[in-house]
Amino acid sequence: MILIAIGNTHTQIAHTEDGRNFRVERRPSGAAIAEILAGLPSPWSSWLAEEPIYLGGVVPEREALWRACLASGQIRDWDAERFHALLPNAYEPPQSLGFDRRCCLLAAARDWPDRNLLVVDAGTAITLDLLADGRFHGGRILPGLGLSLRALAQHTAQLPTLSPQSCAVDFGNSTEECLLLGVTAGAAAAVDAALRDGRRRYPGSF
Repeated sequence: MILIAIGNTHTQIAHTEDGRNFRVERRPSGAAIAEILAGLPSPWSSWLAEEPIYLGGVVPEREALWRACLASGQIRDWDAERFHALLPNAYEPPQSLGFDRRCCLLAAARDWPDRNLLVVDAGTAITLDLLADGRFHGGRILPGLGLSLRALAQHTAQLPTLSPQSCAVDFGNSTEECLLLGVTAGAAAAVDAALRDGRRRYPGSF
């Protein structure tokens, strides 16, 4: 089985035989799909030609391009209602819950079936989703570290463009350090706040 997850920044292509062990290739989502496919290691060409492919993501235009490049007979459609049956929720409209969030929530529910969890997915956006008592209770979305840094650079006159990286100090003594520390502290504070609110709603959890 092949799983293709198309994100805003990266696309992950995974092969599995047992649903637990995966061989994963990661490529920029904006790259030409024909070039991505041609550049995959040798086993992939036979896998793509012979095995079922499950395709999804958060960029509909890119998903359509992938579908056009793959053998239509190999592509299997997701059962959109399956998620809501496995994890009851009140999300509105139901189909607007992102593919990436569904995958993370289902994986968390499978790996920790009897625990209340805050499911954190950090990519272009950071999502914080509350999973408790076998239900998805909603979440929060905020900009990812890279997106926050790019937004500051693009919408100010003098702040530089940076990529996320670790910083060994608590308070910066350069603009670069201050930016890195600020966006990281903001994201960490958002996670802490979500955990605090989740614990208030479900005492003894997390």
